[in-house]
Amino acid sequence: MAGNGGVIGPTQTVSDAYKDKVTAITGSTTFNRSTANPAAPNEATVITIAGGGGSANDAGGAGGAGGMLITENHPLPASGVPVTIGGGGSGTGHPNGSRAPNGSNSVFGASSPLTATGGGGGGASNTPQRPGAPGGSGGGARECGSGTCASGGSGTPGQGNNGGPNNGSRSGGGGGKGAVGTAAPSSSSGGGGGGAGLDIAPYLSNAAPGYSIPNCGKYAGGGGGYSNGAGATTFGGGNGGAGPGTPGVAGTTNTGGGAGGGAGNEPGKAGGSGLVVVIEECGQAFGKSAPGVWDMNTVYDFVKAGNWTS
Repeated sequence: MAGNGGVIGPTQTVSDAYKDKVTAITGSTTFNRSTANPAAPNEATVITIAGGGGSANDAGGAGGAGGMLITENHPLPASGVPVTIGGGGSGTGHPNGSRAPNGSNSVFGASSPLTATGGGGGGASNTPQRPGAPGGSGGGARECGSGTCASGGSGTPGQGNNGGPNNGSRSGGGGGKGAVGTAAPSSSSGGGGGGAGLDIAPYLSNAAPGYSIPNCGKYAGGGGGYSNGAGATTFGGGNGGAGPGTPGVAGTTNTGGGAGGGAGNEPGKAGGSGLVVVIEECGQAFGKSAPGVWDMNTVYDFVKAGNWTS
């Protein structure tokens, strides 16, 4: 009897099955594509995330998230690909009137590289530096008190969003990949909230099991502004400080999260470092595939030979 159970049509075959291979890169290195599947398209979705911005001291603005660049169908060369993972911007100490440093860029590749821009640092007490810095996502503005109020830093199109402006004695939240940082609501309320990041789960729908990535795939959230602004903590952003003894919270490592705004008499905090996630199309062998209609004798022969899909 035919291997397809006697049904007229193409002969059925058992073949290798492949799923996407996921590689999380958390430190600068060289990436080499999979060689497990010679028939694979040698293309990948590359998610490049820069370091988050630091926050300024003494009621300073929050850090913006590192830029998050998603590139689908990116060709992978046969040679190794250099990868640079950006660090988070450092927080400013107390006393210090300078805006917090931006995060550093993350880069995938040397020829036509994919570059995610570091997150903007939070604004500081020095009047010209009250606005948040521009970056992948912009940093939040420092509280204005009785002085001139200021805007959040601008985000990079396609990578992030703007930071939030200040309002009276409260500072703005840092921007995130998925949303802008919000303004401090009023002088009697908490600081501005950090902008939400992005969950990369939809890009992992065909991934082979067993991979490991930081923070469950939720990245690039902005930091919360002083006083006690809510950072996008699910996405790695730190909460803002709430006064002496309750400093802001640093961005989470390998998320690109922005730092929470520094509290009164407290230093600012550092943004979270970045990462790169490479999702190779059909890059990992994953059992066997046996579509179609089969007669039991043929199935038995394949199982006995160890060539049948489970």
